[in-house]
Amino acid sequence: MLRKRPLICPKEFHLFQRPGLRETGNRPLLLALTLLFSLALIGCSQSDKPSAGSANSPPHLVPAAGPSETSLPRETTPSSTVETQPPAQKRNKPVVKSEEKEPKGASARALNSRASLTVRLHDKNALEAETEMISGFKTPAEYLTISSKRFPEAVVAVMLPLEYERESKRKYPLVIAFGGAAECARPSKKGALAWIHYYKSDEAVLALGHNQLTSEDFRGLITPERLEDFNGGLKRHPYGGVILACPASPLLSLKARLEFPDYETFVMEELIPALKSRYRVAPGKIGVDGVSMGGSRSMYYGFKYPEVFSSIGSVQGAFGPYLDILGDLASKKKDLLRQRFIQLVTSDGDTMAPSVERLHRLLVSEDIDHVYLKLTGPHDYIFNQGPGALALLVFHNRVLGTVARGPVK
Repeated sequence: MLRKRPLICPKEFHLFQRPGLRETGNRPLLLALTLLFSLALIGCSQSDKPSAGSANSPPHLVPAAGPSETSLPRETTPSSTVETQPPAQKRNKPVVKSEEKEPKGASARALNSRASLTVRLHDKNALEAETEMISGFKTPAEYLTISSKRFPEAVVAVMLPLEYERESKRKYPLVIAFGGAAECARPSKKGALAWIHYYKSDEAVLALGHNQLTSEDFRGLITPERLEDFNGGLKRHPYGGVILACPASPLLSLKARLEFPDYETFVMEELIPALKSRYRVAPGKIGVDGVSMGGSRSMYYGFKYPEVFSSIGSVQGAFGPYLDILGDLASKKKDLLRQRFIQLVTSDGDTMAPSVERLHRLLVSEDIDHVYLKLTGPHDYIFNQGPGALALLVFHNRVLGTVARGPVK
C-alpha cells in the first residue's frame, strides 16, 4: 500500500540512499528506519485536523478567543450519527435515519441524493446547482452546491423545518447564518456544517418544537428569569420553523474592508437567488445572522442591504476591527434600518462583549430600534449550542412571522 503513495519527498528519500547505510550492510538498522518512516506516513494520512497556528487558521485573521476559535468539538463525518443527546432531548421521539427509511413520493424527489436545478439570473445567465441529502441529524438537511462564477467553494448546508415535506404548500422564512472563524478555516463542506453540526441547531429546533424550553435546552446557561422570558415569548409566538442556510465562507481580513468583493457578489447575486429557487421561501421573509466573525459578516450584509433582509442578527459578534465600517453603513442606511428587526446577542462571559456594546450604543445614537440581549455563558461552543442557537431561531421566527416593516425585495 505504501509503495503506491508518492509521499516520500526527495530529502526524505536521500536518507535511505546515504552511502554510510548502504556500505555498512546494516540491514536491521535500515529496516528499523523504514518501519519508523512508514508509521509516520500512516499517522499523517489519518489526520485531517489542522493544528493551532497552521496555515489553515492564520492567527492574525482570527478574533481572540472566539466561540469557533477555541477548542473544537470531536470531528464526525456529515453522515454519522449526532453525538448523544442531552437529558432534555430524551423526551423526543427517535429520529429515523434516511438510510433506514427511504423517502417516498414528493420527499424522494425533493431530497434525492443528487439532483440538479437551474436558476435564471438577469434573464441571460444560467446558474447550475446540485443538492445532496445529509443524514444523521435530527432535522431534514441537505447540501446545495452552486456552480458559482465568483466563489469556487460554493457549498451551503440547508436545515429544513421538521414539517417541510409534509406541509408541501407552506412557505417559510429563510435565514442565512454564517459560521465563526474556525469553521471559515475548514474545508467547504465541513465549514458549511457550522450551525447544524458544530452549533447543534438541529437540537435547538427539536427543543423549540415543544414551545416550552428547559434549562437543559440552554446547556444550563440560563437564569430562571430569562428562561421565563423565553417561554413567555414562545407562548405569544409559537415556533413555526425557518429554513436555515449556512454557506461556506472565507476568513475575513483586516485588509479587505470586512468582506471580499467576489464573495459578496456570490452571496447577493448567486446564493440568494439559488435558495429562493430551490426552497419554498416566503416573499420578503429573509433574515441574516452569524456568530463571532460570522456576526460581523451578518451585520455587514444586513446594514448594507436592508432592502433585501427583513431581520438582521448577530451572536457574540466580533465587531472590534469593523465598527467604523458598520457605523458608516448604519448612518447611510438608517432610514431603512429603522424599519428592520435587529438583534445583538452577547453574554456575561463574552470576550467580544465590549465591541457588541459599542455597536449597541452606535445604533442608539442613530435612533435605530433593536434588541440588545445579554445572556449567560462564555464565548465558546457550548454557548452556540444552547443560548446562541435558541436566541437566533426564536428571534427570526418571531419577527419574520409578522408583517414586514417597510419595503423589501
